[in-house]
Amino acid sequence: MEMERSQQARRVVVSGITGHVGRELGRQLSAAGIEVHGLTRQVVEDIPPYPDRVVLHQIDGRTETLVALFEELRPQAVIHLAALARRDHLLTDVVPFFEANILYGTQLLEAMRLGGCRRLVTAESTLQFSQTGEHRPLNLYAATKQAFWDLLTYYVDAFGLSATALALPTIYSEYETVPKLMTDIAAAWRTGGVLKLQTDEVLLDFVHVEDVAGAFVAAFGLLEPEGPDKQGLLRRYCVSSGGAVTPLELLALFERIGERKLPMQKAATAGNSRRARPWRGPGIPGWMPQVNLEAGIKRMLVRHQ
Repeated sequence: MEMERSQQARRVVVSGITGHVGRELGRQLSAAGIEVHGLTRQVVEDIPPYPDRVVLHQIDGRTETLVALFEELRPQAVIHLAALARRDHLLTDVVPFFEANILYGTQLLEAMRLGGCRRLVTAESTLQFSQTGEHRPLNLYAATKQAFWDLLTYYVDAFGLSATALALPTIYSEYETVPKLMTDIAAAWRTGGVLKLQTDEVLLDFVHVEDVAGAFVAAFGLLEPEGPDKQGLLRRYCVSSGGAVTPLELLALFERIGERKLPMQKAATAGNSRRARPWRGPGIPGWMPQVNLEAGIKRMLVRHQ
């Protein structure tokens, strides 16, 4: 029985394990000797292999499936990364946003409650907040994440869960494939093509995926060990590089580090961003980013050679 409790104490369930942050988090948790169980809708056999100690479980969208899995695994904690994110939503996004960002998270909370798991670290977005920290979601994605916060508050108060929410900035890495500002600039540097850049001067806070994953590991560590003083806690921290740059400043960094001018065309701005500067709340105790922006850009340029 004591050995079983010891093994359970190093077992973590990760949602969104196949995503950009999820794969890196699985690697870091595994390297720390933690047994990782990742949840995915994909066919497990079709997913590229993970490191040792990472076990994948295919889920089907049913609450009962999650509850049965949690009752079997009895994990120590859950790290909830899965989400659907898009800056500007389409009509067809409404139901998927609610299913991914509200329903799925609530199913996880219910599985935790019935499976005896009392610790959660979940991902939020700085887009949920105004520059002063008020709850003023920038888009539907941020609004659904904020709605999940209210559900999480209920489960913490009603069932004694301990939860930490991390408000995430703009995440990047040399391995990112989704078209974004950072990957678009790197692709233009590689191909010599014309970069279409938005004309707005919004400030962006870039944090490398290794540091973001490290932030989740640090937040998980704050919930250990379990005890009466950790029950019913709900905390929110902000993951930040400590700095911010405009798109034009980011482009200038790429040009200086890559020693190459990039042809650029200013695209029409899609309306007022309503947010000139990202919210920056309290940081995670004991965590500091290790990959600064210049080092991250150098990695991207090496990758895109």
